[in-house]
Amino acid sequence: GVLEEPAQAPASSAVPPAADWYIKAETALLAIAKSIRMQQPFSLGDLPQIASGMATSLAQDDMLLVRAISHQSGPSLVGNLVHTAIFAVKIGMGMGYRSEDLSRLALAALVHDFGMFLLPERMLDEAGRWSKDQIDLLRNHPMQGAELLRRAAPDELWLSEIVMQEHERMDGTGYPKGLQGPQIHELALVIGMADVLDAMLRTRLNRKALLPHEAVRLLLARERSGFPTRAFKSLLNQFSLFPVGTWVKLSSGDIGAVVQSNPRFPLRPIVKVMIDQAGLRLREPREIDLCKAPLISVLEIVDRL
Repeated sequence: GVLEEPAQAPASSAVPPAADWYIKAETALLAIAKSIRMQQPFSLGDLPQIASGMATSLAQDDMLLVRAISHQSGPSLVGNLVHTAIFAVKIGMGMGYRSEDLSRLALAALVHDFGMFLLPERMLDEAGRWSKDQIDLLRNHPMQGAELLRRAAPDELWLSEIVMQEHERMDGTGYPKGLQGPQIHELALVIGMADVLDAMLRTRLNRKALLPHEAVRLLLARERSGFPTRAFKSLLNQFSLFPVGTWVKLSSGDIGAVVQSNPRFPLRPIVKVMIDQAGLRLREPREIDLCKAPLISVLEIVDRL
């Protein structure tokens, strides 16, 4: 209670930094995953507050986005839920969603694949080599996830509806019901887009992870009829050519991470230089705003170092 608070708590301690929201979300989801796998009842607990915290954090800066783009290890199912929430909020922001809608979007994204926790863990490790029976099992997980949420959050029936529809696509190619266009809730489509984006940003057995701008291009090429045009426009705006967190090599020979985009000049972000021309990691990284350094440009995107 109140007595346990440190006497001299700094004023800023009330708002956890972005990394804390990431860890809080991961921790809460791991506990829920364990309950689901052991077929024990669970509640959403702190997830609604965590979802709101994540949405608020992303409205302030892109630190959560950077973490999601560059943090492609960890328990992959739980990591996917956290990343999908982060990407969905970014897309929702670009679509003009209000803060309460962004919180709802984040919460639905955090729980969107709960049905997957009922699948055999061994099967999840074999992604891409599934039998027809396993694919049928997989296609059933939105229904199972919706049922889990109806029991865990009976007062939030909208959640189970979104979860049921997250794998539906506007052109009717999704599952489990093959719904089309206006039959699908927009939140479900935004979460679906964020989910596909995260899959593309992950290293898989048969390919390396795509860089963010490559993933956006591929998503546009492959899924154009599956998602609303508004969502694609937002995706392009929010995940501009060099999204925050992307590692780039500059014409000066320095290598660093994009720390801030310049919306008017997407090719001229602010870069925090971590490695100098000689390939040595700097003790004290330095920032270059490419808008103020006209002679320096981005040469190429490099893998995270």
